[in-house]
Amino acid sequence: MERVLVVEDDEDIRDVLQETLRRWGYDVVVAQDGKEGIDKFRSHSFSLVITDIRMPAMDGLSMLKTIRSEDSKVPIIVITGYPSVDSAVESLVQGADHYIVKPINMDDLEAKIRKSFEKRKMQRALDSIKIANIVLVILIPVWILVGYFLARLLR
Repeated sequence: MERVLVVEDDEDIRDVLQETLRRWGYDVVVAQDGKEGIDKFRSHSFSLVITDIRMPAMDGLSMLKTIRSEDSKVPIIVITGYPSVDSAVESLVQGADHYIVKPINMDDLEAKIRKSFEKRKMQRALDSIKIANIVLVILIPVWILVGYFLARLLR
């Protein structure tokens, strides 16, 4: 089961997100600000983070920077009730995978979550292929030597 961290200071929105994500089959952990979100992120393993931008203690962009410095691969979806071009660009520059404006369209959120998990799955497959290619390249000299010695033995 995929574990999702939801960081949102508005209790009503946090509860709706938690309920909806659980209904969709996710294990959900919630935090009410960026500082609590970072603490929970460091103490658990998460498949996805959903965070608001404007929050007390630590805002979502600061939390995003911190998470990205510790884990460059976990998908992050940023939500905001105060959309602007600056916050959208800053979110994406800092490593957010998606930017969603409140009120949240749950169909859009579900599609973005699925897309984030598909991207992560493809990235893992690419990482495995890269490792396999590196191993094959490293083994080429070994196989050349084996072929050389076998050819000499068979003469």
